Amino acid sequence: MQIEASKDRPIAIGRVGWGLLAAALFFLIFFNLGNYPATWFDEGSHLHVPKTLVQYGVYADISSDGFRYFGPTLGVGPTVLLPIALMFKVAGIGLVQARLVMGLFLLGTVFAFYKLADTLGGRSLALVAAALFLTSRLIGTLEYGRQVLGEIPGFMFIALAFWLWYAAWENASYGRLVLVGLLFGLATVTKQQYLLVLAPTLGLAWISNWFYYRQKPHLHFLIPGILTAACYAVWQVIIVIALAPGSAAENFRLLSEAAGGAAFVFNPGIMAESIRQLTSLNLFLGFLLPVLLYNFFLILPRSQQGQQWGILYILVIANLAWYIVSIGWIRYAYAGLAVSTLFTARFFLVLTNNFNFLEDVRRLWAVVWGKTQDNLPALALRLTLALWLVTMIALPLAQNGRNIALTRTNAAAQMAHYLNQTLPTSTIIETWEPEIGFLTDHAFHYPPSGTLNLSVQQKFMDGPPVAAQYNFREYVATDYVLVGTFATWIELYTPEQLAPEYAPIAQYGPYILYERVGK
Repeated sequence: MQIEASKDRPIAIGRVGWGLLAAALFFLIFFNLGNYPATWFDEGSHLHVPKTLVQYGVYADISSDGFRYFGPTLGVGPTVLLPIALMFKVAGIGLVQARLVMGLFLLGTVFAFYKLADTLGGRSLALVAAALFLTSRLIGTLEYGRQVLGEIPGFMFIALAFWLWYAAWENASYGRLVLVGLLFGLATVTKQQYLLVLAPTLGLAWISNWFYYRQKPHLHFLIPGILTAACYAVWQVIIVIALAPGSAAENFRLLSEAAGGAAFVFNPGIMAESIRQLTSLNLFLGFLLPVLLYNFFLILPRSQQGQQWGILYILVIANLAWYIVSIGWIRYAYAGLAVSTLFTARFFLVLTNNFNFLEDVRRLWAVVWGKTQDNLPALALRLTLALWLVTMIALPLAQNGRNIALTRTNAAAQMAHYLNQTLPTSTIIETWEPEIGFLTDHAFHYPPSGTLNLSVQQKFMDGPPVAAQYNFREYVATDYVLVGTFATWIELYTPEQLAPEYAPIAQYGPYILYERVGK
């Protein structure tokens, strides 16, 4: 059975159906942005950059000891942070304003992904793949897309690039190939880890075309690959030379100190846990490995279809392989898992008679009542797979919808409100909870940028405790220390450091504010 067969019998959706889908999509993306998901360390640090840009005209993070040009500026690129800064200029600084921008990125990502899937296999494949892409809890598209993180905007550029590339596959002009390369390059600027996914994907795609598929000229792959590398290189030069006031050598040292640490770990325990995650019921109800094995045989034909699916298959394998040997944060596997929804939809499309569920139910009913002698085992298999697929989509959709609709507490906002009501903004507060620093205008002091690498080494590489290497008293004299989720996880502000000099005076959720005794 050819995948193109799905185009002959697409899932029938009328105007009312499309309207309901659009309403559901807007609810999942834009409803209750201020409370769900809870803002946290990474999002807070990224938000510092557009806030600092609007308030001080400097593209940097900020602490009470001055600007910090490396750290959050590396986590997410200007493709995301500059539009948020523009939103802040127009609508004021706030979490909801920033997340509205991210919601637009998520909406664009869903569109680009749907168009890519439609180009590959038609509307039926596109609808099912988009549903899996949007709802899967382990992949986390909705959760990441409602926060100021780089995974979703970066993947939007990847999906757009593949869609434009594949849509003109037979006769792609040089201009189209340049545009594809620029989009891939913007993905690496948006989220630098995507270079570790796209570099092997584009390189192996070229090599597989050269020695196996033999479908396209070399420039079909070299132009996008070279433009991808050029975009990334230009952004790195800007970071080192133009972003910070120091010398290029000093900036490069600070850049290396802020960026290193988590990409390649090769920890056997972490690798085993990463494999367990990929094979768990949390991902396609345990179907990822069968899906990848099945699709491996479908990419073998030396045809346009085989090659296009084969390049995406390379991306999935390259990303998941890197994820396994990395620090084991599931966000590192985002691009590969997102693309794997295409293969999952293809797997179920072929094995369920092009999602023709109602026809199979009618035929089963006829067999049960003795009206026909249809192939009952084949019908039972297709309907079982259909129910499995519906469960894969409906269960996480209900969980996501419940969380979005019912979450009403925001501990970070509550602590920020308390600080705004009780302490002057000139008060210096020691903390490692940058989300609070975004939500208020107090003079927070944060540990140096390199401390994040020390925390990675402590938690994942058996390194020494961060608290033994950073004592806030050596950096700042303060009457207040704010301890939250991240500092608690790292055990940064130990009881030995705080007591008996500091005592808690306020707590909201995981956030505890300590004040110097006798102040």
